[in-house]
Amino acid sequence: TEKYNISDNYIKTVIDYINENIRLNISIDKLAEIVPLSRRNLEMKFKEATGTSVYQFILDKKVDLISTELLTTDKDLLDIAIEMGFNDVRNVYRIFKKNTGYTPVGYRKKYLQK
Repeated sequence: TEKYNISDNYIKTVIDYINENIRLNISIDKLAEIVPLSRRNLEMKFKEATGTSVYQFILDKKVDLISTELLTTDKDLLDIAIEMGFNDVRNVYRIFKKNTGYTPVGYRKKYLQK
């Protein structure tokens, strides 16, 4: 909620849940269970409030955390992926590259050289 001026308490609740549980495999159905909204209604309200889909919001948060882990730990991508609730390291690699423009190894090399 820090980046968004969210007036909808349901959306605030969902964002807080995502932030607190980002290392888990969070499903949109699970989020719809914590607020009295249908999945469809949640997705529409979330997009309206944040400008992004629930799915993309979760991915962006995970990529931010993966970026931090890459720069502040010596963990390999497999360990980080498992900690973030991913089952497939190739999926993490693809998502990370799509969101940052770098492979995880390339990102670590680029930003640790500075």
